[in-house]
Amino acid sequence: MSRFAIVDSDKIGRDVTYEPPLVIAFGVDKHSVGARTVTMGRTRIPPAGRNQAHYHSCEASFFIRKGTLKLFIGEARTEHIVHENQFVFIPPGAIHGLQNMSETEEAELIFTYGNCPSKDDAGTVFVERPWTTPADAAR
Repeated sequence: MSRFAIVDSDKIGRDVTYEPPLVIAFGVDKHSVGARTVTMGRTRIPPAGRNQAHYHSCEASFFIRKGTLKLFIGEARTEHIVHENQFVFIPPGAIHGLQNMSETEEAELIFTYGNCPSKDDAGTVFVERPWTTPADAAR
């Protein structure tokens, strides 16, 4: 049986390997609070940071808490700009990725995976190699 929980997102571990260079804090899932049907967390996107395109086997949604993001959606990676206080819904199997539009400020979003109690259950499949900056590629 799940129990009531309050999780401080500043005091939980940060995952920097799932979608580099994003910094993800998984606050609600089967591991942290015993959730059975939802995963929820916070993602911080560094200035100009971009994750690799991917898809999940479950629904995903997020709320832009800070900043402006460029979304890449679908096989063609159609671009959409989203701003603070907007919600985004991604159906299962839809390829998506994002990039922080600011060169100087961190962006932040709050995300959920529906009917998936952890990141492992989300069935994430990456369809491109991890993104690097042009400076990283030159090294």
